[in-house]
Amino acid sequence: ARLGRPVSACCMERREGSEYDFNGPLLEDALLALPESSNARVALLFLQEGRHAGPGGDIAAIVQSVREKRADMTVSTTKVLAGHACLIDLLFER
Repeated sequence: ARLGRPVSACCMERREGSEYDFNGPLLEDALLALPESSNARVALLFLQEGRHAGPGGDIAAIVQSVREKRADMTVSTTKVLAGHACLIDLLFER
């Protein structure tokens, strides 16, 4: 409600078995399940770029795969948290 649009938690990968169901849906599955012509934004909640986040990372590959399968939708990503103006204040608060 605060953002004025739906927000969903997802994971990049998961293990088989019900004991791993706490992670939520896979990112690719969640994106592919969105309605036709959706506009999705993937928030990269990582401190810095690396194997998962950033150019050439796992998430970029997942997003590219979704774009290839769903030309009707727009998928974009945020930047990682490093350098965000509120990060230092938030860390001091915590």
